[in-house]
Amino acid sequence: MPKNKKKEDTSDSDSGPDDRTPVKKSKTDEDAKSSTNKSGEPEWQLDRNRKITVREFKNKVYVDVREFYEKDGKELPGKKGISLNVSQWKKLLECADEVNEAIKKF
Repeated sequence: MPKNKKKEDTSDSDSGPDDRTPVKKSKTDEDAKSSTNKSGEPEWQLDRNRKITVREFKNKVYVDVREFYEKDGKELPGKKGISLNVSQWKKLLECADEVNEAIKKF
């Protein structure tokens, strides 16, 4: 790979600030283990700056997959992400086996 070739962005989203500093985590945080955030919501670390959080908003439950960034020593949610209601989450899980099969073809 040539030295001047830029590394491609792995995010499919084109919204949100790209100039913010990603949240820094240690290598022990790489496994997706359940924890609880400051608000008491269950969350799972996907990678260095992405998390899955289950939260309630306006009396409805959502599964939120989002990028986080650090500002002034605080971890904050970014614009890049998606919140799925429970029926959308269940539909995504129903498609998981087919998606895995499609991935194998690449």
